[in-house]
Amino acid sequence: MEEKTITISVEEYKKMLATSVRVELFADYVNGEKYSISREDCGKFLGFKVMEHEE
Repeated sequence: MEEKTITISVEEYKKMLATSVRVELFADYVNGEKYSISREDCGKFLGFKVMEHEE
């Protein structure tokens, strides 16, 4: 079987690694929590700002 290669930039590779680490840490956090998890905590662990809901 021939091995295939995908070429990406170093910056994109670093971003993918960081995302992978964030997801693993978040999974550990979620599995360790006994109670509900806030939207803000989800954003913090996954690296995005949570948008406010307009009512």
